[in-house]
Amino acid sequence: MRYLSQSELWKMDMLKQAKEKIFALGKARILGRFRQIFPLAFFPNDLIIDEHRVVLVINRGPWIRELITTMATDIASVDSSTGPFFGHIHIKSLTGGPEILIDKLAKADVLKARSLVEGV
Repeated sequence: MRYLSQSELWKMDMLKQAKEKIFALGKARILGRFRQIFPLAFFPNDLIIDEHRVVLVINRGPWIRELITTMATDIASVDSSTGPFFGHIHIKSLTGGPEILIDKLAKADVLKARSLVEGV
């Protein structure tokens, strides 16, 4: 019979921990997902906020999408404006990259999305 020595057990444990860390890097928890109100926008856009980035999914038509992504470390400021029912969010980038602008969101969604982006 072949028994594992202490060093082999340690190596197996270290490999298992490294594998778990690698898989954990690829999984970012989605904190919020917000969609424009349908009657006001025929193809509603989505704003997705996760732990590492903010993604704007622009629906140009059926099966036509454009993605704009800003990393959490590149966010310069978040501007929002709300009316009685609707509002918009404008996320500016530090690097001069693409800015995220989404309008026709519900007032509660605007307030929640702004607090999530500021928290990230």
